[in-house]
Amino acid sequence: PENSSVAITQTGGMCRATNYVGMLRRALKAAGYPQVPVLSLSLQGFDSNPGFKLTPAMLHRIIQSLVIGDTLQRVLLRTRPYERRAGSANELYRRWDAITQEWFAHRHYSPTLGKRLSYRGLLTKLVAEFDALPLVDVPRKPRIGIVGEILVKFQPDANNNVVGVVEAEGCEAVLPNLAEFFTYSLAAADWRLENLGSGSKLGVRLQQAMVWVFERYERPASRAFAKTKGKFAISPSIYKLRDYAQKVISIGTDAGEGWFMVGEMIELIEQGVPNIICCQPFACLPNHVIGRGMFKELRAQHPEANIVSIDYDPGAPEVNQLNRIKLMVATAFKNAHLRPTPNWDTPAQPFQLETQIRTEIRT
Repeated sequence: PENSSVAITQTGGMCRATNYVGMLRRALKAAGYPQVPVLSLSLQGFDSNPGFKLTPAMLHRIIQSLVIGDTLQRVLLRTRPYERRAGSANELYRRWDAITQEWFAHRHYSPTLGKRLSYRGLLTKLVAEFDALPLVDVPRKPRIGIVGEILVKFQPDANNNVVGVVEAEGCEAVLPNLAEFFTYSLAAADWRLENLGSGSKLGVRLQQAMVWVFERYERPASRAFAKTKGKFAISPSIYKLRDYAQKVISIGTDAGEGWFMVGEMIELIEQGVPNIICCQPFACLPNHVIGRGMFKELRAQHPEANIVSIDYDPGAPEVNQLNRIKLMVATAFKNAHLRPTPNWDTPAQPFQLETQIRTEIRT
């Protein structure tokens, strides 16, 4: 504890996460760790962090870790529903999770591989091994996209492992990248200058340059995906998401996940993933507005869209959440002209339902 810190990113004053810093400090003190500092990381500078400085070297490693994490997530979710040997995808994931940790800890050297790798070489080999993983030769399962508030979308504890629920229902889960979340605000800098007079031309050029640099970090992963001949999808540019989103919502909307989440939903639909679960945190009004509030227009522009919003709250019954997802999944199978084959015994099962409840749900 004497050498530990807690860091939290903050998106803006309209987000309830702005209050989390004070809550975390109070919680740490109550838990007996008053000496552990809580760092607030935000472009707006809501809080001062004396003694901490985000260096270029640290930022370089942070961006690399984001891209590597997104790549691991993409290859795992694409292969796990089709693995020939049960558990093989998770085994390969654990192997590469260990390798990437070694790569960061030992300055690009991995004892597991017994050699040093470049950033590009690491991503290329990672994707190649997942591409070579033996899969069953079956038709593509219905794909279920998962979007929503950043924590509820990615954190299994916050969404009752929605990825596990989707896979247990015999579908393939699709999660967009995390990295783009950190660039979507930068991608709208020119809009804010033209329409709100916010910032300057120099500031806009600097933010556009930051997006360009971020995309250079993602290029090795995209090239590795391209070698798999379509097995793994390549993520579009953040500007492509912006083009998608402004057909439905103003680019000036940046509360919650803002126009970015709408762009994600349209991207999924355009990539052949019309089935979408929108994870909504309880009482987060901005996210409900730019999530559920956009469904009507999205369905009008994309009649094939099969979207459902799920509220995740500690007091919400898991059975209700599961029932809503099962109804959406049933529609996905119907639209794909496939028979549902839920796997109730899959290792990815998110939470074990009591026998009585499970029987009632099946009935």
